Amino acid sequence: MNIEVDVRELVLTGVEVPDPAALATAVTAALTRLLTDRGLPRSAPAPGPLRARPDADLPAALAEAIWAGLGRPGHPEPGR
Repeated sequence: MNIEVDVRELVLTGVEVPDPAALATAVTAALTRLLTDRGLPRSAPAPGPLRARPDADLPAALAEAIWAGLGRPGHPEPGR
């Protein structure tokens, strides 16, 4: 299975990003790990902002938020 995620806009409030390219690379790596380890989520979260765990690093928190948003209610994961 191939999955392609295209994030057109990412809004970060209260966060300074000194190197956007490095952040994008780190988020891509973390999201790839999540999809490899967990597959697609079973459902999407409620609309609105997602809060990160206070101890999470920024790329991991962003990857978790993107991963959670990939859930599609009513569509089971392939192979499950």
